[in-house]
Amino acid sequence: MNALVRAEVEASAEVAAVRAEAVWLRSELFPSRLGCRPRWAAAMELSAQYLREKLQRDLEAELVEVEDTTPNRCASSFRVLVVSSKFEGKPLLQRHRLVNTCLAEELLHIHAFEQKTLTPEQWTREQQK
Repeated sequence: MNALVRAEVEASAEVAAVRAEAVWLRSELFPSRLGCRPRWAAAMELSAQYLREKLQRDLEAELVEVEDTTPNRCASSFRVLVVSSKFEGKPLLQRHRLVNTCLAEELLHIHAFEQKTLTPEQWTREQQK
């Protein structure tokens, strides 16, 4: 980073100012040790309910369960279960790609994301166990 900064500015006073700004930006852009999303990501209202509704609507899902798995529930880590007939005949990777495509914008702001994707038939069998 220092080499890049020095290449873009002429005077050392400018370098110091840019470094100070970089330190501030780093604290704003990266999550805290607690695993919470940074303040800039708060503009996107991520919540379990929001993700549930979007997955249900876009994947025409019969069932969507979303759990915020962040220790203090600050919406940076989620576990989802999606049951949809759109998964019929698709291998696991293609199912996960469907979910990832649906949540492409949101995943940019999520630290950890775990998903389980089932067809309605698979879900019924799993419930009978």
